[in-house]
Amino acid sequence: MTSAEELEILPLPWPAPGADLRLARRPHRHRCVNCPSHYLCAGPDETGECVPLCGPCLWVELGSQLKMYQSMANEIDRRRRKIEEQIGSAECRRAQMLRRNLLRDSSVVAGFGRVVLKREESGSKASD
Repeated sequence: MTSAEELEILPLPWPAPGADLRLARRPHRHRCVNCPSHYLCAGPDETGECVPLCGPCLWVELGSQLKMYQSMANEIDRRRRKIEEQIGSAECRRAQMLRRNLLRDSSVVAGFGRVVLKREESGSKASD
């Protein structure tokens, strides 16, 4: 068995576009883009590329992202509570039920803010 120090250090991003997936998944190392360490890579992730950070740097990065998303979620929650205080919880629940019923009864697949995605009707032509 090959020791981690003997594995080839491959450039990032890896793998190159069109590379053989078997070749891309073979044991290899990368140089972290954030620190000077060489780390053993588990191969391409769901994006199709290898993670450019070593474990400790990735842990720090994910913690930063988590803190940012928690802050955003807290701000959204504060904004919703303020609106609920202004118009009342009964009005908010009524609007929530109305939206659920509209989504359930329509051809809408999902609604995100002002963006609404509709189901494609079978047999009809799109006319945009």
